Amino acid sequence: MSEKKRAIVVGSSGGIGPEIARRLDRQGYELTLVDRDLLAIQTLAEQLSRATAVAADLCDREALAELCAKIEGDADGYDVAVMNAGVIFPKLVQDTDPGELDLELEVNLRSAIHLLRAFTRHMLPRKRGHIITTVSMGGIIALKGSACYAATKFGLRGFVVSLHNELRAHGINVSGIYPSGVDTPMLQYEARNDGSALNFASALQSVADIGDAFERALATGKVEIYPSWMDSLSGRLVGSFPWLIPRVLPLMERIGERGRQRYLAQLDQRSQP
Repeated sequence: MSEKKRAIVVGSSGGIGPEIARRLDRQGYELTLVDRDLLAIQTLAEQLSRATAVAADLCDREALAELCAKIEGDADGYDVAVMNAGVIFPKLVQDTDPGELDLELEVNLRSAIHLLRAFTRHMLPRKRGHIITTVSMGGIIALKGSACYAATKFGLRGFVVSLHNELRAHGINVSGIYPSGVDTPMLQYEARNDGSALNFASALQSVADIGDAFERALATGKVEIYPSWMDSLSGRLVGSFPWLIPRVLPLMERIGERGRQRYLAQLDQRSQP
């Protein structure tokens, strides 16, 4: 009989999370699904072979601490731990509500860091495991209209790379996945609420594309995985020379705005009976 494999996916109610969960399920993992939307993850759990739904609001610091304590103390052991939760409010800084800033900081950065610490403390005694985090191209290139989001993702990228270097000698892999525009409810929200046009300047990625990137991370243990080879090249080039952004931004925004309008038209078509 093969050894039981276990995985936990935090942020598993919509978009990328269910795709990752289904792929882990097909690989024979017993799953713990964590999200604030309990009904959504219960529905997902019923579609999988062996899955348990756990409700947790990552903005509730007491609930987050309880979740981290449960992860650290889990006696059976997780082989794979995925941090996938995220939120964005696409606005200029002066138009952003302080509560929205706090929400982005809590979900995208603070809760992620605490969960990654819990995953680390859980796996270290076992000297094995793989921690995988959905970061974002927003952690490579900072654009107007998403300053706080970019700040959280830049910070998360730094934490993931540092953790990778700390744990590699202990038999634990740490990987970050860097999607750009992915066709999810979050991107739909951005499209309808003045999110960065750069999300739509190139072909959109699907959740299947991110699932493929996740499986590459799982197979290789690399610290950074880019679903798009072009994003990997252009993103890191521009990220290394931020003074390039104002020079290319007007052209890219025009291209992206045309892409946004095409995407909005597609969404309208999908909504028609």
